[in-house]
Amino acid sequence: MFKTGLTVAVAAAIGLGFGWLTFESRYGGEAEFGPFSTDSSLSAADVSLRGQPAASENLPKIEVVNGEEFEFGVMEPGGEGKHIFIVRNVGTAPLELQVAGSTCKCTVGTLDTPLVEPGEQTEVVMTWNAKSEFEEFGQSARLKTNDPTRGELNLKIRGQVVSSMAMSPRSFSFGDVESGDTIRLESVIYSFSKTPITAVSQSFSDPDMTNRSRFTVEEVDVQEAGDPNYQTASQAFRLAVEIDPGLRQGPIRENFVFEFAPASAVQEDGNHDPDSLSRFTAEITGKVVGAITLVESRRLFGTEQGYFFTMGEVDPKADPPLRANILLRGPDRDSIRLQLGDIEPAGVLRAELGEPVGRSTTVLVPLLLWVDPDAGPIELMGRGIDDYGVVWIRGEGPEVSPLKLRIRFVVR
Repeated sequence: MFKTGLTVAVAAAIGLGFGWLTFESRYGGEAEFGPFSTDSSLSAADVSLRGQPAASENLPKIEVVNGEEFEFGVMEPGGEGKHIFIVRNVGTAPLELQVAGSTCKCTVGTLDTPLVEPGEQTEVVMTWNAKSEFEEFGQSARLKTNDPTRGELNLKIRGQVVSSMAMSPRSFSFGDVESGDTIRLESVIYSFSKTPITAVSQSFSDPDMTNRSRFTVEEVDVQEAGDPNYQTASQAFRLAVEIDPGLRQGPIRENFVFEFAPASAVQEDGNHDPDSLSRFTAEITGKVVGAITLVESRRLFGTEQGYFFTMGEVDPKADPPLRANILLRGPDRDSIRLQLGDIEPAGVLRAELGEPVGRSTTVLVPLLLWVDPDAGPIELMGRGIDDYGVVWIRGEGPEVSPLKLRIRFVVR
């Protein structure tokens, strides 16, 4: 055992000696980088990266004197805008500029000089074409620079693009309204014309809606009108509309029409030259809901455009009538008397109301639909806006809105 321990000790000593000789041959000798010492602790932030410029090195520094973003306010659709950005070199070395690109509707027209000496400035001219109507408009242009702190500069313009007339809110939307309720709408119409105008008339694209409406227009101070987006307008007109009950039931999507003329063309009694009239239009949307609805089925469905019934291919001489169901609800359901209005095409499409069936909270009225046996070939399958048959369903009383059912069918 003693021999074994001695052998291990000798082997360890030989190994240590060999290792020291190897280390000395590779790494021994005097240190080439010299001694290193410090009186305080160091952190990574205290050591400058190789290649970082010294504080005394001359460098360019970019500054946009009049701001990197320009708000142009309001302009006409299709109008052209222009703004000059003043770029100054506040550094101590020449500033290099290069146009890098711009958004599709905006271009940098001219760059006065691509090299700006310290203390000097140059002009960057940005032009744009506003092709969008009634929307927030914004474009930008990029410049590459040799400023080590701003390798790329983004110059921006923004504003609103509106026609010579604008409305706030930009459209009328009354949501879901009961057929027996009065619809009330309010808005302010702004004019940006340099020529004073006078409001002449107001209407809707649906004559029935116009006949049920009362319009009130009052010119007010632009500042009083209150919309900060249109403070550059020259005139403002506060508009109030009341629409009496009785509009057709279902989705409503029409146009509001505001006619106006130069004030100089309108006499005190309201007479005016018809050729002087101009029009401003805005959309009105909503839905009239009420006591009359249709029960959806495999053949009948409803969309935002109304109700549709599919008869498909019909043999007028052999096919029996098809049935849809009208549902009456609400407190007056038992007193409502239905009748059929216009049916188109007349003499081809036929319809008839069945006997009402009373339930606990509703009344069900069958609607039978068929094609006249003497009808010739015809195809109305809804491939166009007017490519339908139509059945109007009406109830007694002005507060019961009529319902329009579009029919798709074909006779070979």
